[in-house]
Amino acid sequence: MDLTFLGTGAGNFRGSRRHPCSALLGGLLLDCGAGTAARLHDAGLFDRVDGVAITHLHSDHLSGLFDLLMHTVIAGRTKPLTIVAPPGLTAILAALNSARALVRDPAEQYDLKVVEALLPTATIGSWAVRGVPLDHSVYNLGYHLAADGLTVFYTGDTREPSAAADLRADVVIHESTYADRYRERAREFGHSTASQAATAASAMRARRLFLTHLGSLPDTDAEVLREVRAGFPDSEVAEDTRRYDV
Repeated sequence: MDLTFLGTGAGNFRGSRRHPCSALLGGLLLDCGAGTAARLHDAGLFDRVDGVAITHLHSDHLSGLFDLLMHTVIAGRTKPLTIVAPPGLTAILAALNSARALVRDPAEQYDLKVVEALLPTATIGSWAVRGVPLDHSVYNLGYHLAADGLTVFYTGDTREPSAAADLRADVVIHESTYADRYRERAREFGHSTASQAATAASAMRARRLFLTHLGSLPDTDAEVLREVRAGFPDSEVAEDTRRYDV
């Protein structure tokens, strides 16, 4: 199963090295920050998207969805697309369509299904998708994903400890906006540190851990890598456009 990180930066990231958060896992797009459509085109993956799982409605996880949908219209997409999200997305899409911001309502061209709920479930391609509420500054859904004997948990944004500790997953994709010396700032803004992500992955009995949603404070990358591997050796700090086999 291919996992391609399209953007690995937090909302406070500056510059182009890390775009806002998004990753493609076996046809399922996990969040959709700005620039996601372009990154999908660059990697030859745009037509492989079967669905999108939006964790919450902060712009760094959502704003790329509008370009993605517009590009499906421009590209002449005909196959279905399912979007899973917490409450609020339908109203946003309705406003965009009312303003003709998407050129044309994608639902006029193909079967576009929006599953919007506090506890959403859906089947997207081979994935059984289940939303799990996590602790953030706004309502945020982590996603537990199962397909072909593989289980994955993706956090979006979360404080730790979170409800995910009671779940089991082979692979965990966890935010790590801050290094441990900024633990109090992480709690204040609803985020996690590297060692907290390591603890969460251990509690879920994961075999691999990927850190994403990296912040822009000085030396964050080096500190995060050192701290996460101290608690969970089989871990990676994800990089934009990097593809992994999970």
